Amino acid sequence: MENRNGLKNKVISGFGNSWHLGTYWKIPVKVHWTFGLLVLFVSYTAFTNGLKLWQGVGFVSYIFVLFFCVVLHEYGHALTARKFGVKTKDIILSPIGGLARLESMPEKPMQEFFIAIAGPTVNLVIGLILAIILFFTSGEIFPNVTDFKFDEPVEFIRYVTLMNFALFLFNLIPAFPMDGGRIVRSLLSLKLGRVAATGIASGIGRILAVAFIIYGVFNQQLTLSLIGLFIFMMAGKEYDQTKILA
Repeated sequence: MENRNGLKNKVISGFGNSWHLGTYWKIPVKVHWTFGLLVLFVSYTAFTNGLKLWQGVGFVSYIFVLFFCVVLHEYGHALTARKFGVKTKDIILSPIGGLARLESMPEKPMQEFFIAIAGPTVNLVIGLILAIILFFTSGEIFPNVTDFKFDEPVEFIRYVTLMNFALFLFNLIPAFPMDGGRIVRSLLSLKLGRVAATGIASGIGRILAVAFIIYGVFNQQLTLSLIGLFIFMMAGKEYDQTKILA
């Protein structure tokens, strides 16, 4: 989710072109060209790590479902923002997640709170619905993550359920400018004002970003390291932008 149009435009313009997938609820959805590299990498990983043909196909399909749920997550932000009179320029998918580019953010802290929490709530609702269905139909909610049975429909749904709960929890990490960090900023703004709250949230975000980078490097989790680097850069830039606009 983005709350400063100028800041986000600088970031996106540095990434290059995006492809338009369609417009839904009057909000364009685009995919960055590097997403194709992710698909190729995932396909290569699936078929060179011992997965059988249909397991590999199921794994690649799982990645597409993952990003579909990310799009729904971003629509949670965008449609909630619309309720407060804030328009969304577009939603962009990249290898490190999704971005809903809002034209502005409401000045009231609690409006920002509801916009920020709306995205993770979408994933929580999806996870709960699937969990209830799985519980009453099979008695088991989560998959055996050591079997990689992406080719079995019920097990596939279990992976999707687990993934949505993981997205919900991960996005609540208070690493500004992630959703959790924006929630912290909005609550701090009630007492401290936006600039001071952004400074504190930005500091927390940078500390957690460094932790992401270190953990990702030592555990060969490239995506997590990239997310950490993105958070570190954006936390400082958004704090500077907030001071300018204050």
